Amino acid sequence: MKKLLKKYVAGKCTPEEQLLIEQWYQQESDNSKADTTGLPFDQLEKTIWRQVQQQTSPSAKRVTMHRYTLLKIAASLLLIAGIGTLMWLRRPVRENWQEVFASSTQQLVLDDGTRVWLNAGGKLRYPAHFTGAERKIELLSGEICLDVKQDPAHPFIVKSGHVNTRVLGTVFNVRNYPQLALLQVTVQQGKVAVQGDQPAGEEVVVLPDEQVTINTGSPAFSKTRVDGTTVNSWTTGKLLFNNERLDIIALLLQNRYNKQISFADSSLGAYRITAGIETADSLSSILDMLCLANKLTYSIHGQHIMLRKQTH
Repeated sequence: MKKLLKKYVAGKCTPEEQLLIEQWYQQESDNSKADTTGLPFDQLEKTIWRQVQQQTSPSAKRVTMHRYTLLKIAASLLLIAGIGTLMWLRRPVRENWQEVFASSTQQLVLDDGTRVWLNAGGKLRYPAHFTGAERKIELLSGEICLDVKQDPAHPFIVKSGHVNTRVLGTVFNVRNYPQLALLQVTVQQGKVAVQGDQPAGEEVVVLPDEQVTINTGSPAFSKTRVDGTTVNSWTTGKLLFNNERLDIIALLLQNRYNKQISFADSSLGAYRITAGIETADSLSSILDMLCLANKLTYSIHGQHIMLRKQTH
């Protein structure tokens, strides 16, 4: 069509091509819904007509269309080109996503100044630069603590599995270990809103020193009181547990010390433990302390550690 328009302006169209151009223009004119309010048509008309005269050869005298109609065709072509340019300029910017796996506790600073601590064994996906109305990152697995840079105009969202955690500015923790079949969000400062990724999903507001737990495969939320500082103690080189499940503790130790820890009896995972651990301590000393306080014993076979109840 652009080639035909150039031929038309130059007066080189065949009668059939000229008819096609006129029919096309009439159809475009009838279908046009463009808002032309405020456009400087007088100036545009002079500019376009001057360009048309410069590009038209003497044979253009054969053109039977009026100057105004020809001007409208040229303006339509200019408008189409302008719309195309505007759409290109307003196209969504593709975010350059990065993925990081932490073999040990790792700290990151995101594009907006938000600080992120990724616990050992965790995997995180985030954009190199935030674009759009939201700042979104994705916790693929493991545990993170975030100190979110406040920006009410651009809510911060952590996606983890089928759960989205939305926040304006706060310090909070997201724990998502597939092995445990649960996801936990704990707030230390500020507040967050936790919601499933379904449009009609329930939204739960979590306040300081509250923890919400979502079991995999269930839309139900349960909320309890905790010490947010204790939950995030791993960011300072300590592991503080206050009535924490033993299976969660075992998984944290497994990731930190690169060992596989399992239970001879599956009921051991529900044991509740209160303890303080320095991450500089050896794994054997930590296991000795846990076993002594909870009447357990353990055995080591290469990289595998088995916990079991004491038989006497």
